[in-house]
Amino acid sequence: MASKLCIKRLQKEIQMYKNENFKYPNLIIRPKEDDILTWYFIVYNLQDTPFENGVYFGKIKLPTEYPLKPPDFYFITPNGRFHTDKKICTTFSSYHQDTYVSTWNIMSMMQGMISFMTDPPSTLSNGIGYIDSTFEEKKQLAQDSLSWNINNSTFIEIFYDYSQLIY
Repeated sequence: MASKLCIKRLQKEIQMYKNENFKYPNLIIRPKEDDILTWYFIVYNLQDTPFENGVYFGKIKLPTEYPLKPPDFYFITPNGRFHTDKKICTTFSSYHQDTYVSTWNIMSMMQGMISFMTDPPSTLSNGIGYIDSTFEEKKQLAQDSLSWNINNSTFIEIFYDYSQLIY
């Protein structure tokens, strides 16, 4: 059960994100309707990167003590940067509770995640959840990503309106 602080904070974030219909450049986020501690995202439109034309689906698992404790981030769509369905190590994830700052919100952490995704590989080597792949492999995964997503039942459940959102 989420703490009162967690629920209050997430309700505030939901209200803030509703103003933009949960859509931002390169990012769409949505809380799961029946679980306020599980959010899903789509990262897309990463122009001038190997991920251009890709549509990347992922999940955020928030702890019951959020915002005092950091969440976990997972990419579900194969992308050539992060392992799929494996926690990703960042300065704002549960791997680094000592560097996490409770003033960060889901949006600011996702902006950081997009930055990590598009950073040159040498800055990410040996990070938990990170993988190395070639430019060509990333481009092929980007090309295949939407097809992969529409065969994922959770993606379709959460982002049933994806074609209206990303085009």
